[in-house]
Amino acid sequence: MADITERKASTDRQDGKVLGFLMGAEQIFEGALVAVNAAGFLVNAGDDAGAVVVGIADESKDNSAGSAGDLTLNVVRDGVVTLNTAYTAAQTDLGVLAMAEDNQTVDLAATTTNDVVVGRIVGFISTSKVRVDLGDRA
Repeated sequence: MADITERKASTDRQDGKVLGFLMGAEQIFEGALVAVNAAGFLVNAGDDAGAVVVGIADESKDNSAGSAGDLTLNVVRDGVVTLNTAYTAAQTDLGVLAMAEDNQTVDLAATTTNDVVVGRIVGFISTSKVRVDLGDRA
């Protein structure tokens, strides 16, 4: 396809902070870490092969009795959130990437099987809680 050659109104643009994703056949609660699975559907985040964390659920929905793709769930895609740790967190963890353990818990790289990136640790709260920047996954 060729480049545009004149002004084009962007009528379908949005800020992208909250987006709807088609759900897998499961229940997701507001505040849960969520990921897109290898099949392209939104699921509870975890240490799952082929999963990509996309944010935090902005609402609760139950699609466990349905089929994948039956429901859409809104997801907050960036921001800083407090998450539990599966390891003993320390102040020295600031700047380190956090990996999904489950939908509310992070661990460090090489301690999980699939190293599904959640974001970068930007705050130390306690040995069992950290603040993670969801927008910094590189």
